[in-house]
Amino acid sequence: CIRAVMSRVVAEIPVVEPFPWLALLDYFRYRLIPGAELIEDERFVRRIGKAQIAVRFDPQRARLIVTADGRVPTRDAAERVTRLFAADHDGTQAASHLKKDAMLRRRIAAVPGMRPLGAWSAFELCVRTVIGQQVTVAAAGTLMRRLVERCGEVVPENVLAADLENMGMPGRRVATIRTLAAAVLERRVQFDLPWPAVDAALATLPGFGPWTRTYLAIRLGRDPDAFPATDLGLIRAAGAASAVELSKRAERWRPWRAHAATYLWAVPA
Repeated sequence: CIRAVMSRVVAEIPVVEPFPWLALLDYFRYRLIPGAELIEDERFVRRIGKAQIAVRFDPQRARLIVTADGRVPTRDAAERVTRLFAADHDGTQAASHLKKDAMLRRRIAAVPGMRPLGAWSAFELCVRTVIGQQVTVAAAGTLMRRLVERCGEVVPENVLAADLENMGMPGRRVATIRTLAAAVLERRVQFDLPWPAVDAALATLPGFGPWTRTYLAIRLGRDPDAFPATDLGLIRAAGAASAVELSKRAERWRPWRAHAATYLWAVPA
C-alpha cells in the first residue's frame, strides 16, 4: 500500500516554465495506476517495490523535488519523473502557433505551459490504454483497479500469471493485454528502442490499431504532431461534427497537433 510519510530528498529536477503543476496533477488524477500511485497534498506519490517516492513542485526554484521513503534507484526514479511530467518540455513554439486558433488561444491563456504527459512505465501505459478503449475514463479506472487487484504490480510476468476472466472487460481486450505481456517478455516489443521501432512492433499485435498507437505516440513517443482524430473526447471538445471535420480543422495545427490534443483533453473551454 502507499503510505503518507516521506523522508529524504533524492533528486531535484529543473523544469521548463511555465509549468502548470496543479493542472498536470488534475489531469493525471484520473489516469493513475491504483495501488501504485496517488495524488495528495499537491504531490504525486509512487510506490517502488517496498519503498515509495513523492514529487512536489517548488515554484520559486522551478524544480520538481523528489523525496523517498526507503531505498529507491535514484537515477531511474529521476528519469521516470522527468519523463512522466515532461519536465524538459519547451512549448514556446507550439503555443505561439496554436494561439492562432481562437478556441486553443483561450485554453492556452488559461493554462500556459500545459504539455503531453509521459508515463512512469511504458508497459503500464499500454495496458491502461488498451483497457480504456471505447470506455470512459472513469470506467477505465475501475477496470484498471480490478486488474491491479488480480496482478499486484502491473508487469508482464504478473499479467500472464493472473486470472483476468470476468473482469467486466471483453475477452478480446483481455487477449490483447496477454499478447502484449508475452511480446514484451519475448522482446518482440522493446520499449527502450526509438519510437518508430516500438510503434512498428505494436502494430503487429492484435488490438493496437491506429487510435491506440497514435495516443501512445503522444505519451511514449513524444511525437508533437500525433493526433487521434477519431477520439470522441477530442471531437466533442473541439465542437466538431465528425472525425473528418476535426481532421480538416487540425491541419492548421500542424506540426503541433499533439499539443492541441492535450489542451482539448485537459483544459476546459
